[in-house]
Amino acid sequence: MIDNITGLRKVQLELLAAFSNVCKAHELKWYAFFGTLLGISRNGGYLPWDDDVDVVMPPEDYRLLCAHKDWFDAKAYTLQTPQDQGAVRFAHLRKNGTTEFREDFIECLKSGGHLGISIDIIPLAELPGMGAYHTPSIANPEKKAAVYLKEWFEPAGIGRFEDLEVCIPAKPRKILTEVYGDWGWPTGARASYPSAWFFDTQKGYEEYVRRYTGMLDGIEGKKIYLFGAADTLRIWLERFDRRDQVVCTFDNDPGKWGKQAYGVEVRDPAELSKLHGKDDRIIIVSLWHQEIGRQLECMGIDDYYVYLDNYYDEKIGNKVVRREDVTNGDKKLPRWE
Repeated sequence: MIDNITGLRKVQLELLAAFSNVCKAHELKWYAFFGTLLGISRNGGYLPWDDDVDVVMPPEDYRLLCAHKDWFDAKAYTLQTPQDQGAVRFAHLRKNGTTEFREDFIECLKSGGHLGISIDIIPLAELPGMGAYHTPSIANPEKKAAVYLKEWFEPAGIGRFEDLEVCIPAKPRKILTEVYGDWGWPTGARASYPSAWFFDTQKGYEEYVRRYTGMLDGIEGKKIYLFGAADTLRIWLERFDRRDQVVCTFDNDPGKWGKQAYGVEVRDPAELSKLHGKDDRIIIVSLWHQEIGRQLECMGIDDYYVYLDNYYDEKIGNKVVRREDVTNGDKKLPRWE
């Protein structure tokens, strides 16, 4: 797994180059914007604290792009629009085979859709009678309130963003002042919260989603090996009533080995690799699921699932439905490093 900021930026630059090539081939207008434009003006690339890429497009160009997803290499990239599954307010170009979580983890699992590493493609919207644009799809209230005269955009210029030549508005300083105020170093727009709080440049999001949502898929008749011997184990046993399939549970506390936890034998994790078969189900039932997941992968075990008690709602027959009104779900987890 590679989840350092350099790896993330490398993927984003690949996406930006692919986007630029499509726009050039089909004569679409676009401009580097927000933190990306600020980075070009200050650093010739990423701001030191930035971990995303923002571009904007005039309304007609944006609509034309969204209508032609086939312009991109479908094996490598996916153009995700607000009409697609997923909680997106504007288009994203995403790299297939990668993972990026920007929102609350539970909400990401609930919303579905493509969750690969992305760049933001934001539509400009006209303000009638004003000869100006704004960006109403942006959540940030200051950016949402900013107004940009059309004359600030054309004729577009060329800026340097890391190793790429990108399109920039004709008057970038006026645009940056409108959105950031006094943006001269070191004052103004000096810091930001990370956009991607979890990412993986080498593993597709589908694997993470499967681990956290597919725990019961095809579980009938399988031997179940649990990992965890604290209260989450009790909750799992009570909620899913599959005790007859459970062989044992594992825990990293030697003081629990050979004893019972909620009627289930607790064993040394070192025994796991020789006990379970390829058709058995391994489920982590612990608040320390990220650490245990790393532990299993170091043991050569990649096929495991994770139970989050605030993702699953109630048992209906042999199915578990997702809660649609979770408001206190799993908070943002630290990156796996």
